[in-house]
Amino acid sequence: MAALAREIAVSARVGDVFALKGTLGAGKSFFARHFINSLLECETEVLSPTFNLVYSYQTKKGEVSHFDLYRLRSQAELENIGFFAALENGISLIEWPEIAADFLPKNHYEIEIKIPVGENEEGREVVIHVFLS
Repeated sequence: MAALAREIAVSARVGDVFALKGTLGAGKSFFARHFINSLLECETEVLSPTFNLVYSYQTKKGEVSHFDLYRLRSQAELENIGFFAALENGISLIEWPEIAADFLPKNHYEIEIKIPVGENEEGREVVIHVFLS
């Protein structure tokens, strides 16, 4: 999963949006942590934005915003956390993107992380959907 995150980050460009889907504990934050660290000059602790809703990082490719929208109750709250500006001006990683689905750009990536039934706790299945207009 870490290698996949790093590989995708290498190709990421300003304006790219990655909607990270999966159940609790599937690995969305793990993916984001490795994605972000692969773009930083010096590795840092990448925290889950569960309570802050968003953390931003200045990287070699510009600003990367890491959102966790799990606690949002309405789409109106997106404006208060700088969601729309981040979509336009940087690279965005969005955990629990469902509440923002109406506002995701037509060109975006959906990365679904699944824990396969019957697998060990380390096993994951990753499905990547690319939406193009």
